[in-house]
Amino acid sequence: MNYQLTIAISFKNPGEYFRLALQSIFAQTFTNWELILLDDGSNDESLKLAKSIKDKRVRIYSDNKSKGLNVRLNEMVQLASTPYFFRMDADDIMHPQRLEKQYQVLLQHDNNTVIGTAAYSIDAHSHVVGLRVSRQLQKTGFEARHSFFHPTVAASTEWFRKNPYNESSIYHRSQDAEIWCRTTNRTKFINLAEPLLYYRETGIFSITNYIGNTLGLLHIIHNHFNSPINTYIYLFTRELLKLWIAFIYNCFGIADYLVAMRYKALNYQAIQSANEILEIIKKQQLPYQ
Repeated sequence: MNYQLTIAISFKNPGEYFRLALQSIFAQTFTNWELILLDDGSNDESLKLAKSIKDKRVRIYSDNKSKGLNVRLNEMVQLASTPYFFRMDADDIMHPQRLEKQYQVLLQHDNNTVIGTAAYSIDAHSHVVGLRVSRQLQKTGFEARHSFFHPTVAASTEWFRKNPYNESSIYHRSQDAEIWCRTTNRTKFINLAEPLLYYRETGIFSITNYIGNTLGLLHIIHNHFNSPINTYIYLFTRELLKLWIAFIYNCFGIADYLVAMRYKALNYQAIQSANEILEIIKKQQLPYQ
């Protein structure tokens, strides 16, 4: 069968969140997809769960190695057999209409277009806590690092093959920032204002991951831009200051206050509506053997 799009998930010990991510894929209104699940050296039960799914659209790969998301993303792009490639992380959740709506927008643009969306921010218990508003104006330079919420991204498979992720270990936590900064001058970025992903970020803050992300950002500043020395110093100092603030907040156990600055508060009705969709997804059956 000729599928129209590829959903690609690299996973490493996603734990209990993995099942819900998979349920959200099988709950999609658009069904003409293939799913690539690539294990990055998990030692939990996630690979077992992946192998238990029996659906001709699902392909599972495991080499018992841990290479990092940036490397695995490039591998999945090469494995894709469809015209369009959709990103997703193993601990996030798709809105049931995500594939349908992004696919329709992709069809209206050429293969040099990347489509992202807004996202609901969810906590460790899969409850909606706010809205991550998508950027509507395309930025260049270092500001392009915030172009998308990475798990919402979709583009032509051709685009991803022409613009591979940088596989340097320095970008193992900031591979998305690097690729947006590198490609924004020659690619059209479009963000849908509608939240089509549930983005897990509250209650799971990791200072180690934050440090890894900051190191990648500093490397981007140093290598990608020929900025005046005062701009260079300002950007470098700003990222180091943000890291220091994150370290202090983490030491006092209040890192979620930093995370909360990223999302917009929603009223009770909006949160209830978004959570009702989550409850529907939780009831989705997986095709087990």
